[in-house]
Order: sequence, then structure tokens, then C-alpha cells
Amino acid sequence: MANQILTLKQLENFFVATTCKMLGLDMTKPISFGKVRKAWPTSGAPSWKIEEDIVFMRITPQDDKLTRQLNIIYVPSTTDPTKLIKKTGYTRVHKIDWCLYGPLSYDNADLIRYSIFADEYLQIFKDSNLFLITDVQMPTRLPELYNNQWWERTDFSATFNESVIREDSTPIISSTNFVILKDR
Repeated sequence: MANQILTLKQLENFFVATTCKMLGLDMTKPISFGKVRKAWPTSGAPSWKIEEDIVFMRITPQDDKLTRQLNIIYVPSTTDPTKLIKKTGYTRVHKIDWCLYGPLSYDNADLIRYSIFADEYLQIFKDSNLFLITDVQMPTRLPELYNNQWWERTDFSATFNESVIREDSTPIISSTNFVILKDR
């Protein structure tokens, strides 16, 4: 039995790697390390300079009418004739927030927005059972005052549906006994 579901860590790693690829960052080179970060790093949040381009990502589940629907089917097990395979399919909705800092923050956010619609990335998403909800807003430029300096900041988000299938086995009722009791 094989479940088709991404853990939160797998989702984070997937979107960090995909964002790096969209921005042309080679993650094998030290100069690219830390350019795309998870919003809540467990090892702390190291600072950066005002002229550096940095991306923070946050993935949050979204409640949606679609997430409440479960499709359940039973199929015979190919390995055990006394069992059925219960396949439960449903959709999870994930909002991906990018918070970009640096002089190229707006341009990088616009590049990410453009890239998520490109066939190359739509196929990458599909291969991971992720599907873009195509109502994607424009990036929002929000310069931020910090230490008496205005830091360039741009926020951007997109929402994805994830197709999930979970499998379990369940025993088959192979026979029953009937007893007829008269005059009771």
C-alpha cells in the first residue's frame, strides 16, 4: 500500500527548491545558501544586509469546501484474498506566502508569479500532485522601516491544491452463520 501525500517538511523542501530554481539560484554554491528560507527556521533567523535579496517562505493549510470531501473506494487486495484495500482520496489546500527583501524584491516576486504559470513548473507541480489555483494576485510592495532605514519588501502568495490518497487494508467478511429461531 502506498500513500500519496506530502509531509509538511516535504512541501517546504519542494517549494524552497522550486523557488530557488525559479530565481536561478544554484543551491550547490555557497553564495546561494540562505537566499530562500523557511519562515520559521528551527535554528534561528540569521540577519542579512539591506542590499541582499532574501526570500522567506511560509506554507499554511487553508480550509476550503473542497477539503471536506472524501472519496472512498474499496478494491480487492492483489496480495491477500482475505482483505480489501480502502483508498481514501481528498484534497488539501496549501497557501504559499513569499516575503521577499532586498533591492530586487519586487522583480523577484514578479518572476516567481510569472514562473508558477509556466508549463515547466506546472508539470513539476503536477508530478508532486500539486495544482495551482490560478487566481493569483499581483505582488504587493511594502517597504519596511527598520533601524531608521527603509528596507525594500514585497509580499506575494499563491494557493495550491494537493491531491491526496491514503490506503489501508480491511478484512473481508468471507462467511456468516444464520440461525433461525422459531417462536420467539
